Amino acid sequence: MKSFASLVLAWLVIAAAPRWQSSAIGLPDPDAFMKKVRDAARLDYEIQQEFTYLERRRDIRLSLLGKVTVGPVRTFEVYPSAIPGKTYKRLIAVDGVPLDAAELAKRDRERENSLREDEERRRAETPSERAERLEKARKEREERDAVLDDALAVFEIAFAGREIIDGERVLIGKATPRADARVSTREGKWLKHFAGDVWIAEADHQIVRLDMRALDDVSIGWGIVGRVHEASRFVFARRKVDGAWLPSEVTFQATGRTLLFRKFRIDTTTTFSNYRRVDPSPDR
Repeated sequence: MKSFASLVLAWLVIAAAPRWQSSAIGLPDPDAFMKKVRDAARLDYEIQQEFTYLERRRDIRLSLLGKVTVGPVRTFEVYPSAIPGKTYKRLIAVDGVPLDAAELAKRDRERENSLREDEERRRAETPSERAERLEKARKEREERDAVLDDALAVFEIAFAGREIIDGERVLIGKATPRADARVSTREGKWLKHFAGDVWIAEADHQIVRLDMRALDDVSIGWGIVGRVHEASRFVFARRKVDGAWLPSEVTFQATGRTLLFRKFRIDTTTTFSNYRRVDPSPDR
């Protein structure tokens, strides 16, 4: 399920109840507007690295025999890092029960030791090792951008009106997949099987709400690894914090099969809260 995380860069939603505003006068051209949405989304990953926050989630696990299980609710304090892959997710509670002080101290010591080792490796790295590290970061950026490009290519947006959400004027649209869309990523292929509703902040060109459902069964790994059934749902949410649009909630509701025969049903929600702006640092 980790690969679904890439989709969050393109599809994020807020769950607040909106107030209807019937005006449909002067709606923007969808194609031109969505290009600005894509350009704004390209900056979202870097902006999120400027905030610490709390994350509550239940991990989805797939056994070697294809059994899908959902883990306990785990709460993390998340500390960003300017180094890809080094963001620190500090586990502080499981099913609402805080970790004891000794366990927290042990985990913090392990984190500090890891940071020191990373710093020593960076100081000792050769020019070729540094080039390899920078190239890996560049490829990760390219992959994120490719998913965004595929989302723009796949979905045709039809705006129908406006709403006010948390004081922001938001465009309401229908997102339907183009059958002939050309995509370059695995996520882009999955997106071609989904349709739904989208809410976009008009002034900021930022996705505020998206609610997508599978139009048919979606195969993973040619159907051998698994299949997500028609009507499975992804909901992604954002809210504006200190001038930045940040994730607030991600919901995954799905039924399907793994390894061709094991049925599964999933209904999980991950929440993000308590945002606080900080200076991202390699020392975290």
